[in-house]
Amino acid sequence: MTGATLGMSETYNKNSIPQKVALQSSFDFIEEGINALDVSNVSIIADYGSSQGANSIQAMRKIIDCLQKQKKSKIDPLVIHNDLPTNDWTSLHRLLNEDKTYHGVASGRSFYEQCLPTNSVAIGFCSTALHWLSKKPCNIPNNYSVDCLRNPKAYKLFQQQANIDYSNFLQHRSSELMSGGILILVMLCCNAEGKLGFQCNFDLLYKCAQLLPMTSNELDDFSIAVFFRSYEDCVDEKFCKQYSFELINSKSVLIPSPIYKQWEEKQITNDEFARLYTEFVRSWNESIVEQTLINNGRQQKEIPELLNRFWNSYEEKLRNEPEKGHSSGNYSYIILKKR
Repeated sequence: MTGATLGMSETYNKNSIPQKVALQSSFDFIEEGINALDVSNVSIIADYGSSQGANSIQAMRKIIDCLQKQKKSKIDPLVIHNDLPTNDWTSLHRLLNEDKTYHGVASGRSFYEQCLPTNSVAIGFCSTALHWLSKKPCNIPNNYSVDCLRNPKAYKLFQQQANIDYSNFLQHRSSELMSGGILILVMLCCNAEGKLGFQCNFDLLYKCAQLLPMTSNELDDFSIAVFFRSYEDCVDEKFCKQYSFELINSKSVLIPSPIYKQWEEKQITNDEFARLYTEFVRSWNESIVEQTLINNGRQQKEIPELLNRFWNSYEEKLRNEPEKGHSSGNYSYIILKKR
């Protein structure tokens, strides 16, 4: 079973506002990370999990600005944006051509593999991507996402896969980083009790799937290959020692949904909230619904209508009950330095 995401939808750049807020909250850690950087020169900066680039480009500009202010690079570095081969690279290249503040190229390979030459990277950066697993270890009966109380057996398999993936990620980044190089991570996590601040959203997605004329096999297959680690898992000293990393700093931050906050403060109407929140969720979830239908033999001509029905149901439910969109994210911010 694979079941891993093939990438974000074509509207991701426009609708990834919560991810943007989480990334911008890393700017102080970027400054601290650059301060800890100890290499003779910075020739390559790697951006792991770039998606379509709107958020990543902001982070890369911040990193380069810090390098210039701290006089830590004698040459203009090359930024390598990494994501899956199935990523929407056209959108990223379009933004790079419009931006022109740095030299950027693309690497289409899973970051759970080695993506770049050994000892070549001075700075690595990865934001809100590591909760996506390399594969789905099993389907989740009667649920869209795995939960330790509802699905204890499936939860254990997802947890094992998450440990393997995180280990592989750190191993390959350690190989790619130069001694004295830094790795800055922004990871979406569970809270101290193992709960998510957006479980109601996942439950709503499954309810909308049940409203479609889906077969029992399709409903079983409709589950997402993500796992939200604890903060303690993210800063596990075992991984640091094993892969020659020093933990420079870390923190856990709770960030409320900026879209829900707008509605709560009456800056937007119910209709506007339902539309904006649906567009946000659709931007990262569309491929999951579509893959489920394709993998179970649906004809291509059926799929657009089913997708529209799914998202119309989702938006209508949020319009009638905006509280179901109440969400927040627990984020772990981490700076690692290669010994």
